Amino acid sequence: MTQKSTTRESTRDRLAAYASLARIAPAVPLAIPSMMLVAEADATVYSQTGLSLRIGAGGANATLTITGAGGAPVGQISLQSSGSYVAIYGLNITWQALTQRTQPVPNAAATTWYGGIPVNAGAKWNSLGRTTGQFTGSNCSFLPASRGDINFGSSNAGGFNDDPQGVGNNGDTWYLLFQFTGGSGSGGYGWLSFTANVVGTTIRSGGSNTASYITITGWGWDDSGATIGAGVTASAVPGGTGLAALAIGAAGLRGRRRGRN
Repeated sequence: MTQKSTTRESTRDRLAAYASLARIAPAVPLAIPSMMLVAEADATVYSQTGLSLRIGAGGANATLTITGAGGAPVGQISLQSSGSYVAIYGLNITWQALTQRTQPVPNAAATTWYGGIPVNAGAKWNSLGRTTGQFTGSNCSFLPASRGDINFGSSNAGGFNDDPQGVGNNGDTWYLLFQFTGGSGSGGYGWLSFTANVVGTTIRSGGSNTASYITITGWGWDDSGATIGAGVTASAVPGGTGLAALAIGAAGLRGRRRGRN
């Protein structure tokens, strides 16, 4: 079930509660900058969790629909197993991605692999919490790209061991970060969560890695254009202290005006 979270109602309720407390407090003439009294712009996070879409060994290809206001589709993510990797892409969607260049091996030239950057919960588009040195291969680099693939390590050529992106096979939850670059969700940032089972022996002489797969577990995105943290399913609400200051500050200004009158 798609979830929608907005700051509007919770912020209003909390301000009302603090304002009630402020009415019984002594009016203190406070000089508060006007910008502190401006309400934060509303932002809505849409999300869906509890999914179990297995792509790869023992699974099937799938298309995941990302929805927004009223359940309307804002984008689709295609998930396709290609034997040595899972292709992850969608129209008008850009991913935080990396390139990894293999070392040459006998009878094979070096090759460049592309894929998404697996990040931990809380990571954001401009704050990934990862470095290129954490990934195998030479000349690794991070850059936005049209695909967020997860590679298993099987290849007809090249020198990667299994699991070049380090997602493992122990049930850890990872996230891929994306941005809508067109359509009704244009400018919104989001995340796609998955667990992995990347195992087996690297294949360099043809064929596919028949044991590896990933399982898609959820998604979320923020329609305000703010960079959402990986795994976040609810809009951020200003902290209680900040809201109390706004309400009490407003009461102080009212008391100051009454004193002048």
